[in-house]
Amino acid sequence: MNVDRKVTPLDLARRTPPPVSGLSEAEIRLALEEHCPELVSLLHWLGCSLDETLSEWIRLRGAPWVSTVVNPQTSARRIFELWQEFLGDDSRPLLELLVFEHGFCRPAATSQGLPPGMHFAKTLHVVRQRIGTKLHQHALDVTWQRPTVFCRALRLAEVYLEAVVSDGELTGVNARHQFSGRLGQGPVLLSRFESVGTAELSRSVELIRRSIEEGNKVADAVPYLMEGFLRLHDSTGDRKYLGRIIGAHREFTDAEKSTAWRLHIAEAWLRLADGRPMDDRTARYLDQAAATLDTIRNFVSGEAVRHTLLLTIVAQARVVPESATVRLALRGLPSQFGFDQQVQRFVGAGAPASSFPQLVLGALNERFKGSGEPLIRRLLADWHRACAEFVEYSTLTRLELRRTVIDLLGGGTVGTALTDTPSRMRYADDLLHVAALSASPQHWAEGVVRLVREAADDPSTCVPLVVLGREAELRRSVSPADRAALEARLAGLVSDPASWVRALADGDAGFYYARAATRAITSPDVTRRNLGGRSNVITVEDHLGFASSTLVFKPTHTDNVERDTRTAQAVRTALARVGADTRFRTSDLITTLDADELSSRSGLASNVNVITVRRFEHGTVLAELLSPETEDASADLLKQAAAFLAYIHAAPRPGDAKPTKVRAKVRGRVRMWLRDVFPKGADKLVDQTFDSWWALLADAPTLPRRDAHAFNWLATDDGRIVAIDLEATGHEPIGCELAQLTDDAPALAPGSWDLRREVFESYVEALRECTGEPYDAAEVERIWAVYRASLIVRAVRCLTDRTGDPALRRHGEALLDEISAHPEWGSVHEVAVTLRDAWAERRGALGGAPLRELNLGRKRRISKALAYQLRHNPHLPTNQQGWARLDDLLSALSESGQPVSSAEVLAVAQALDEPRFEVWDNLIRARYGHTTSAPDDHEVGKPDGLLYHATASVNLRDILQLRQGLRPMTRKAVHLTTHPRTAVLAGRRHGPAVLLSVNDPAAHGLECRYAGGTTWLIDTVPARALAVVPLHQLFSAH
Repeated sequence: MNVDRKVTPLDLARRTPPPVSGLSEAEIRLALEEHCPELVSLLHWLGCSLDETLSEWIRLRGAPWVSTVVNPQTSARRIFELWQEFLGDDSRPLLELLVFEHGFCRPAATSQGLPPGMHFAKTLHVVRQRIGTKLHQHALDVTWQRPTVFCRALRLAEVYLEAVVSDGELTGVNARHQFSGRLGQGPVLLSRFESVGTAELSRSVELIRRSIEEGNKVADAVPYLMEGFLRLHDSTGDRKYLGRIIGAHREFTDAEKSTAWRLHIAEAWLRLADGRPMDDRTARYLDQAAATLDTIRNFVSGEAVRHTLLLTIVAQARVVPESATVRLALRGLPSQFGFDQQVQRFVGAGAPASSFPQLVLGALNERFKGSGEPLIRRLLADWHRACAEFVEYSTLTRLELRRTVIDLLGGGTVGTALTDTPSRMRYADDLLHVAALSASPQHWAEGVVRLVREAADDPSTCVPLVVLGREAELRRSVSPADRAALEARLAGLVSDPASWVRALADGDAGFYYARAATRAITSPDVTRRNLGGRSNVITVEDHLGFASSTLVFKPTHTDNVERDTRTAQAVRTALARVGADTRFRTSDLITTLDADELSSRSGLASNVNVITVRRFEHGTVLAELLSPETEDASADLLKQAAAFLAYIHAAPRPGDAKPTKVRAKVRGRVRMWLRDVFPKGADKLVDQTFDSWWALLADAPTLPRRDAHAFNWLATDDGRIVAIDLEATGHEPIGCELAQLTDDAPALAPGSWDLRREVFESYVEALRECTGEPYDAAEVERIWAVYRASLIVRAVRCLTDRTGDPALRRHGEALLDEISAHPEWGSVHEVAVTLRDAWAERRGALGGAPLRELNLGRKRRISKALAYQLRHNPHLPTNQQGWARLDDLLSALSESGQPVSSAEVLAVAQALDEPRFEVWDNLIRARYGHTTSAPDDHEVGKPDGLLYHATASVNLRDILQLRQGLRPMTRKAVHLTTHPRTAVLAGRRHGPAVLLSVNDPAAHGLECRYAGGTTWLIDTVPARALAVVPLHQLFSAH
């Protein structure tokens, strides 16, 4: 039976009857939490209440039916039958659709027989169509009221719609435009609230075009197409996108043109005039914009505000004197949201744009005075607030603007307050601003009460608590009478109102931040952002900007927190003693959270037991400020950080362990880097090189480790240096960590020894100051020698960095070259030469040839050619283990019309990010992927976690329904990977791909052989061992 055919009464009669009774709602919830925990978590991050969503589903279908669907004991066949019962119901709840996808993807569903006539690939495709559509609609339902949830829902919808659109053959011709259109709309809608890349926007407009060709309504699609072109102009500044807007307008002359369509056209004409001298062409652009705006008669909600804005801009632009530049600052103009940034942009752009904020303000007040429309009132409030913040007004005018905002949000004129969450939060914050501008304790108290009420009414939101924390940091004076009155007003909202008021009066921001932290780490209404270079450290941001740049979270372990706290206290004491506490500081700990309690909701790593919460410092990670191109400025920053490093090294730390096994611990780290430089199996040479290097610093005194790389320091906006993360353990020879600071992130040119010496002297001087030790000339030169020797291993670390950053590798190579050019440095020079030569050989630059970087295109072409020759060429001589002589490979490449040098082959095959090839002396082989004779020496092992394989959807019938499983086909074994995205990318080479997983191969009697990188080989994989991976598992909700 085809899934698109209607179900007949006879079909229903043949089915197994449903159970007479089912589980209770509470029992169904427990079943979901136990068997589908990832769906429960996903609903949370989509801003959905599980209780409300589940209750709605049960009301719609009945508890017995829902019980059967969620019961893991229900047979796969029965699950598919239940899916068919409401196949034509387009209103199926999101939870129902996700549970069905989960049911279709479990292993039992892929190995048991489907009902007659059903096709697994088609059924899976249809459920994913419905999920993508439902997620897209969910985003539209929350829109600007919950921007973070809106963006997250759209991103997840894209995952599903992308799979649907890429496998268009499974979608009816008449329905394809629905999915390509929504997929194209997504980035345009996202761009209203967050930054969207040029490539994504370009594909967006292509998809919208495609949807029009497939039958999408022109009147509905073209406004999104035009908005996409506006965002592309924002992103690139290329005026060709403005021409494409005009072209689309002219192409669809007969189409019904909405207000949004006409507003986009008018803005395009204005942008064409923006930045040009006033001449005849510019005047024609402005005339076209004015004429288009004059044709608009009907407005939907906020469109009228945008119309007023553009009308005001046109009027001012048309009076610009001849030959003067028409500065309109329109690039980046938001469709409706983000007026604060636009007002700031106007103010700094010069005439006539700098006059727009005040003129637009007057026009808005005149046109919408007394308007009761909620979105218009909110947008007017946003414009007034932005003017109060960014335009140079007197205190009195700013106060009046803020009072107008309160009137607009609170309904002072129209009688009804705005009740959406963003407006309520803004209202409370505006009350605090009015209180500050007018010294009004009444406004202040009202603002505080509203914030506390918000926190009490919604236990998931962190925003009101963050605002209260910032208010506490201001340490406003609160009289005893006001404190008592405020306590009385809070009595019904919180259990201990006196503590809440005392925290505000005493400036105890931590009281509020600690309470905000638990909510922030699990709130669906904030986004997470990794702090530069430190992947396990995050901050949270909300679209209103209240929670942004406030809290910093780091998953860690209790002993690390204790060590960090102990070290921070010792450092603060040392800084105060030498009077350096005004220049340097540590990051203050606010609180710690129990990671075990939060792991299911936070989405953070499960291998930690505590999450530290610290106050965000406004500034920039030091690594982002360093560059050899500005090395004088970099040296100045490094001198400050080096002095601070010395104070940290010298700070007495009671309770710290004495130095033990220093050599062994350093050897563990350095040996790991050295092994990537020398050929495979050259462990003896690795050990000899380490021993030679260690002899250069073995007699140096040791100091406590700080982990001093440039990502662990922050340069604040007020010119201070903040030390982040003081958890490091162990000791290192003096000078080692200074080399880590100066060269783990390129900051100085390799040959700038004068600047390095200045940084070094700053470090030594701070050591003298903090320790009281004299450090005579001989000792200083000894430390300098250790620092110079330490640069060798920092260079090696740069060469072998796992991110594959070319700039980092170039810096490491240049640093080794520089040290190798100084034979007068004796043993330091000899170790550097040994490493430089070994690395050059690995890169294929034999005999001291220069280390030349291959361009990406040629590297890919060579890699592809190597893969073919070593995997599939039956005429290439290889031994039983698949090894070919390098000379034979070069000859085969030349004969196939692809001449390549031995250096290029070695550079590609031995790249750190290339797991497919191995090189041993003058032999080379592919690790896996063979259709000819394959290596027979792969090591049998146990993968760490699931194995993945992606296949074209057209193969699912053979693999699952006919139970053929995965077979090698033309290759010698089935290739699987521990990395799901790698599998998807490999599968897409052959068309639309569906991701399959294998859990615990040993349980199915499967032997796994490790082939390098993330790749594993299995002879065949039976259908019973396979499960389809739900698409939402490829999506990070955080």
